Amino acid sequence: MESSGPVVQPALTIVTPCLNVAATLADTLLSVSLVATLLQQRGLELDYLLIDGGSADGTLAIIADFCLSHPYVRVYTQINGGPYAAMNVGLRKAKGVLTHILNADDLIWDPPAYVVQIERALFSNTDLILSPIYYFKRPGHRLQAAWPLPAVPDDLQRWHCQIRNGLHYPHPGFIARTLIYRTSGFDERFTLSADYKLMQSTLLALSDLRQIAFSDQVLVAMATGGLTARWRSVLLGYFQLSAINRELAISYPFWRRYGMKVLRRLRFCR
Repeated sequence: MESSGPVVQPALTIVTPCLNVAATLADTLLSVSLVATLLQQRGLELDYLLIDGGSADGTLAIIADFCLSHPYVRVYTQINGGPYAAMNVGLRKAKGVLTHILNADDLIWDPPAYVVQIERALFSNTDLILSPIYYFKRPGHRLQAAWPLPAVPDDLQRWHCQIRNGLHYPHPGFIARTLIYRTSGFDERFTLSADYKLMQSTLLALSDLRQIAFSDQVLVAMATGGLTARWRSVLLGYFQLSAINRELAISYPFWRRYGMKVLRRLRFCR
């Protein structure tokens, strides 16, 4: 019997949770398809997971059409429990060496730079990539603000102390080896802040700064929502963030986290 040859593990899994995102999903899919093409040119494979929570607005039709010409896509439907439940399904199903969560209103802003970071991580001891992000507003992808990264740390203990005093990074710019991502997964009790808990606990568990690649280029852009949604999130997130910070021994007032988020969004508004 003729051998089919070794199975090649995809370089990267991108996970996109979906729920009634027909208005924004096409942009996300286009950016992912550009990444897939660039990876393929380097002999690397993409594994793309679309996790749908029961869309009824045309999202599934967009997904079905995209799948026709993009064989690296896998789709899981009727995943209940909200976005973090969908993300956990994606982590369990991921086949890539690295995993990135890309929401259905996010974009890979700079696909060539993104692929360079992925390739470097694969062939080094890098376990995590952290990058700054842009915030943009539709229509027109008008940039509103940026979340830059602070100076690259040079001492692990001092950096961990900064994290325990509130330093945190944008989740859209967080890419990790799949095995590390799965270590904790998303705590679905925290319906607004499970990404914050996962990232902080992951970073505090690192034993060597050389495990992290700090990108100076913006790789991902995130769409901003309306002020009503933001203020409602501020109120709903208070108890969740307080509980997470107590659990992780982080001393960071709630108002500082959300105050900075509001300032970032307002800084470049016109």
